[in-house]
Amino acid sequence: MFDYLVRSNYLREVQRTFGGTGHLDVMGLITQALSVAIPVLVVGVLWHYRTLIWFNAARMIARFLTSRSQKIVENYLVSRGVVLEVCHYANGRVGRKICDARVTSVTGGRMKMQLLNACPTILKLKNAQVICFTKPFAYAGKRMNAFVTMVSHVRKKGIVLKELSMMTPIRYKFIIRRRHSRQRVAREGAVRVKAWSGRKANTFWMIRPDLQTVNNPARYGDKTRLEVENISAGGMRMFVINPKGTLPPLQQGNQLVLRVSIWNPKTRKYNFFTALGTIRSRFSGKGGSVGLGIQFNSEGEKIGSRYAWNTVHGEIKPLAEFLSQIEE
Repeated sequence: MFDYLVRSNYLREVQRTFGGTGHLDVMGLITQALSVAIPVLVVGVLWHYRTLIWFNAARMIARFLTSRSQKIVENYLVSRGVVLEVCHYANGRVGRKICDARVTSVTGGRMKMQLLNACPTILKLKNAQVICFTKPFAYAGKRMNAFVTMVSHVRKKGIVLKELSMMTPIRYKFIIRRRHSRQRVAREGAVRVKAWSGRKANTFWMIRPDLQTVNNPARYGDKTRLEVENISAGGMRMFVINPKGTLPPLQQGNQLVLRVSIWNPKTRKYNFFTALGTIRSRFSGKGGSVGLGIQFNSEGEKIGSRYAWNTVHGEIKPLAEFLSQIEE
């Protein structure tokens, strides 16, 4: 009995010290919890849907300012049955193709689509950003061939797309479109290149390359070398660093034999491709470097002790397959 009284007095003193009333204020605790949880929840929801909220706000402003021109373009798309190529769009990059489609109607700020050729996809498309390409057309003296928008409605059966609707875009614009998506080379040595003048196409494997990339640029100082910026199935962009001495012809229209080695992170090995490329553009880079835009036009095939050159149309297919595999 004495122990009980001691414990009771001790607890009463603790309650007095912390302003306790002797009764648990459940409603007060719930109110305090909600006062913290609700703002956190609201901020979380706003952050999660920030792209959608920004897009709708910008779209409302654009509609208010350019309503007439927007409607004319949309009527053109519907009446002419213009075919759109719809691709996934994220972080400013064009992703995988989703489908080919036509706009059948535009009502309430929504474009209802007629699917023509839907690609199987596991992408979550609801509220996803997409980019649509069309054949170039002109309105009010401005060329247009694309617009970025968001998916408002989608219905899929497994991985097969059945229905698709999109929001009307903020604006219609013209984009210089490349046939192939380019993979930027983020790490030195991920793509290695040896280059010979196109004149040496029949003997290149027997002689040293005219130019090549290096594994550790810091060790080479001011020596001439190659540096790859990006590569696609159709070509590549690279720089000649510290150009000097005897170089192969590097003007527009000149050809280069290219031995390309690309690191495969899945197998942890390099895959090799041999191509004959034509210089389509030449420009000045940083520090006096020479930039080259190269288009592949032939693929090298080793037959015995020599190489045969097979003309390619737009892309090197084995390279396209390899790049799509390492991109997944």
